[in-house]
Amino acid sequence: MLNLCMAIHAAALMAWFGALSLRRVLGAGQGAGEMRFLQLAGAVALLTGALWPWLQAGVLGDDSGAAWNPDQVAVVLTQTTFGRTWLLREACIVLAALASVAPLMSIGRGVYFLVVASLGSLAFIGHAASGTGGEGSAVRLALALHLLAAGAWVGALPALWVLAGRLAAGELVKVLRLFSRYGVFLVTVVVATGAINAWSRTGTWAALVGTDYGQLLLAKVFLVGLMGLAAVANRNLYTPRLAKKDSFIQAGGREGLRKSLAIELALGLGVIFLAVMVGAAEAPR
Repeated sequence: MLNLCMAIHAAALMAWFGALSLRRVLGAGQGAGEMRFLQLAGAVALLTGALWPWLQAGVLGDDSGAAWNPDQVAVVLTQTTFGRTWLLREACIVLAALASVAPLMSIGRGVYFLVVASLGSLAFIGHAASGTGGEGSAVRLALALHLLAAGAWVGALPALWVLAGRLAAGELVKVLRLFSRYGVFLVTVVVATGAINAWSRTGTWAALVGTDYGQLLLAKVFLVGLMGLAAVANRNLYTPRLAKKDSFIQAGGREGLRKSLAIELALGLGVIFLAVMVGAAEAPR
């Protein structure tokens, strides 16, 4: 239950961050549909974030009853690194969520950086937070960058799927080409920081392939690779079809693109769940 809560929480933050990042890159306006999506992502992040420390209390106490004991939860929140980080993150989420629903407030830089802080702070819990000194700081920084790059990539996919059904073909091609250039940078950061984090927790190829932790990590890498293949198909197969003048070819390109984006998103959700399991697993190193 805890892993599922963490995965949904991370996915909601990524969707929130990805939609905001895509809007900033495209320079698009903020419509009612986008506002509803941002509000939904914020609400899910807020609710799962509120549930998290109760479930965490049960795991730390090795007693399911502790999950519903307010005194035990208070101990977790005030006397652990997880609790202090959670309090700061939940405060950021609350402020960002309030700004998203207030009718007189716009989604500006303040909210964007609150969501950045909320997502990046996930690097400061779990095994990543246990490192000390310069090496520990470097690992946490790499993980925070990994989360933000992954969030900007995976989190943008729902918005792109909606745009793929709404925009005219010519406008959609411009959006896809712009996101494709932006996406190359994101994938590079995801791969580089992922490699740093994986090596910091394994240290040897034998540990990577010969342990349960390593196998979970390899499964995650495999799904990321499939996501990359879907992205390549979007760029090299479906986008060129949308650029054709033939309406029949355009329609086929649009249909293929939406299916590919849906598959890419499903794979991304699988990656998030595996990432949570990897973060909770005991590393060989």
